Amino acid sequence: MAPRNFNDDRDRSVPPEEDYYGKVPVDLNFNSRESRNSFEDEAGINPAEEYNKYYREQEQRRTQSGTGEIPIQRKTEDKYSYRNAPQRQTYSRDDLRYSPDRPPRANEKTAAPKTGKSKGRKKKNPVPKVLTGILAVVLVIVIAATAMVESVLGKVNYDEKEENQYVSASELRSSAKVTNILLLGVDARSDDEDEASRADSMMLISFDREHGCIKMTSFLRDSWVYIPVADKKQRLNAACTYGGYSGVVDTIEYNFGVDIDGYVVADFEMFKVMVDSIGGVEVTVTEEEAKEVTNHPGRYGNVELDSGTYTLTGEQALAYCRIRKIDTDWKRTERQRTVIEAIIKGVVSSGPVGAYRAASNVAPYIETDLSKGEIRGLVLDALMCVGGGFQQNSCPFDGTWEYATHGGASVIDLNEEENKSKLIDYIYNADKSEESESESQ
Repeated sequence: MAPRNFNDDRDRSVPPEEDYYGKVPVDLNFNSRESRNSFEDEAGINPAEEYNKYYREQEQRRTQSGTGEIPIQRKTEDKYSYRNAPQRQTYSRDDLRYSPDRPPRANEKTAAPKTGKSKGRKKKNPVPKVLTGILAVVLVIVIAATAMVESVLGKVNYDEKEENQYVSASELRSSAKVTNILLLGVDARSDDEDEASRADSMMLISFDREHGCIKMTSFLRDSWVYIPVADKKQRLNAACTYGGYSGVVDTIEYNFGVDIDGYVVADFEMFKVMVDSIGGVEVTVTEEEAKEVTNHPGRYGNVELDSGTYTLTGEQALAYCRIRKIDTDWKRTERQRTVIEAIIKGVVSSGPVGAYRAASNVAPYIETDLSKGEIRGLVLDALMCVGGGFQQNSCPFDGTWEYATHGGASVIDLNEEENKSKLIDYIYNADKSEESESESQ
């Protein structure tokens, strides 16, 4: 390749129409004021000179304002300015870090005026949290109590309720504020109706919500009454043999005219378990009663009693209730009512846990024609009435009976109408209740 020859005769001069640099001479002397005024746009400015000019102009404006502040001026003829904008407030050099006042923009929160009080976190009301905690505790208690009650009710033996076919409900005295439960005490229970035992004790427990008390009425088992299911007169406790537990209910309703809401059957074993579950019952035992039980081990199951006031076990309480040889049947039923009253008080005073434990232990031994709902209502009735105390009585009432002999057996003849009237007054009218006295042979 031949080397380029730069010494040829070609014209390398710049055409006039393309000579952009030869038209205006460039003055590189930045200190020349003439070159800056003439060619400011093309040749640039002197920074030092420009700063001196700006400083002199600011000093001149501050002197003219007379306030020592630099007024902010806007060129109203500027086509980009806001012609109707309000006059901006002037500020000094020291205030340059602050923005001038302006109206708040959209969606911009304005600061609340200071009141002199310290600005702290707003305290929340603790009441809702406390109420929520209380409601939660109550709910837990209700759920636990419901589970406990249902657990006990599931162990009870339920019988089908039978309507009384021998007397109409309109002929019986009743009240929405009184619940009558017949407590039947038997020595043993059998699944065979033909081997049904006679009721050893029959006690009507009335929960009187109107007068706020519990009334207990013992029916003497040797009372000579008409038994509807057998269609004949016989001792009252024989009604259990002829018609079962509902037969006893029918017989008492027929002869004494009071409505009975249901029955509860308790045998001797259930009685002992109940007393032991509440830690025993406190009873005053006389010297004669103590000798009767202790001196007859075969009659009372080898139980020993001491005279005085002390707590009896289940075995001792059962023997105490069965004493019959030293006095009358009236005194015997009085001992039974005394122990039943002590049991009810013991269950209530034992608290929810103690009551649940006792009920859970006893439930498998209970037989009743009450429904689960009726049992729940009965528990509430007992809680409402137990604070008002207990009243005790027995039927037949004093002065309405006499001893007699029928079929070679010693029985109690009674005036049915007088006893019906007295029993109704005792249960439904607190002012006319009478205490029956023990009769001695």
